[in-house]
Amino acid sequence: MHDLDILHQEHRELLRLTEAVMEAAGEITPSFEKIAAARHALGQAGSRHVMSKLAIVTRALQDSADPRHHALSRRFTDELMALRQSASEHYGTWTMARVKEDPREFRMAVRSQYRALKARILWEEKEVLPIVGTLLAASAPGAAPRHAAGIR
Repeated sequence: MHDLDILHQEHRELLRLTEAVMEAAGEITPSFEKIAAARHALGQAGSRHVMSKLAIVTRALQDSADPRHHALSRRFTDELMALRQSASEHYGTWTMARVKEDPREFRMAVRSQYRALKARILWEEKEVLPIVGTLLAASAPGAAPRHAAGIR
């Protein structure tokens, strides 16, 4: 599987896992064990995905000779870390004890995280991954000489 295909697949999985948390929290009588398990799976997938992104996207952008790619790499990484920090704060705020106290508010907080994640994924897939794909294709064995991939 191609590196970018892995990232696309992981994006879909993160959205699915976030939806699973919302679904578990939205049950008439929420199963807090189910919520905890869904949150754990999401956290694990999120951590793996961040590492994949740093290895694939940041590396490709930093390996480029184009300073615009370096700037994009910095923005990509800074915003990725901000999203990760937001997720960590969410987990810190929404302990399982607090989830049990106010499941409705928890669902609203998860929806907010979901919207931020979805917006980030849309930006990456529209603006960043096509550039990275061009860079990866150019660096593949047997590829034509490298030309800078455009920043849109």
